[in-house]
Amino acid sequence: MTAKASLKGGDSVLELMKKSKRDQIKLLIVRVPTSQLDITTQLEAEGAFIVDTLVYYAKSKADWYSDQLIDGYIVRLAKFEDANRLEDIAYETFKDYKGHYHADDNLKKTDCNQVYSSWAANSCKEQDVADAVLLIEKDDEIAAFATIKVKHKNEIEGVLYGVSPVHRHQGLHLHLMKASQNWAITNGYSRMITSTQITNIAVQKNWIRLGFELESSFYTFHKWFD
Repeated sequence: MTAKASLKGGDSVLELMKKSKRDQIKLLIVRVPTSQLDITTQLEAEGAFIVDTLVYYAKSKADWYSDQLIDGYIVRLAKFEDANRLEDIAYETFKDYKGHYHADDNLKKTDCNQVYSSWAANSCKEQDVADAVLLIEKDDEIAAFATIKVKHKNEIEGVLYGVSPVHRHQGLHLHLMKASQNWAITNGYSRMITSTQITNIAVQKNWIRLGFELESSFYTFHKWFD
């Protein structure tokens, strides 16, 4: 069984370890603010290891964009019946993606790929996973997608973004970031946050171009129990 936890200043690493053992957790995934070096040290002493560093960017006031996609591409909201096609595209998009699952050699790479494809498909089916999914299509083929989740009464999060390998270098990720802000404004939200691995430089450059600013950062740890 896998469990997820977040730790901040004052939280007990030892208590989390005890609870995980009581609950017979096999893999514990822990997020910790990068400023909490004491917790980082304690987790490492318990056999946990860093698998990625996540950076969050925020934009306090979303802008409206009227940019047009290049010829042949359209953007629309996904429907329930798009789930299977989106699952296939997400699998190809995130194959061998350098996220925290792929960074753990204890996990099978095929299983890691399926985490993202299932996540994308469920975003079309279940509102507790995503409040909206944006698709960019060309010739009835999904070229790129974005999942959006409402976080607070005035804030949305751009959660999962992907561009099909055969449609990259067309500016589609940048357009999805703009379309996400348009969705926010249309639905009465102004603030937007989003995150990625610190090594994903190209994406962060896009966000900065659109006025997003670095807001926070977190280490992701994995801890395996015998």
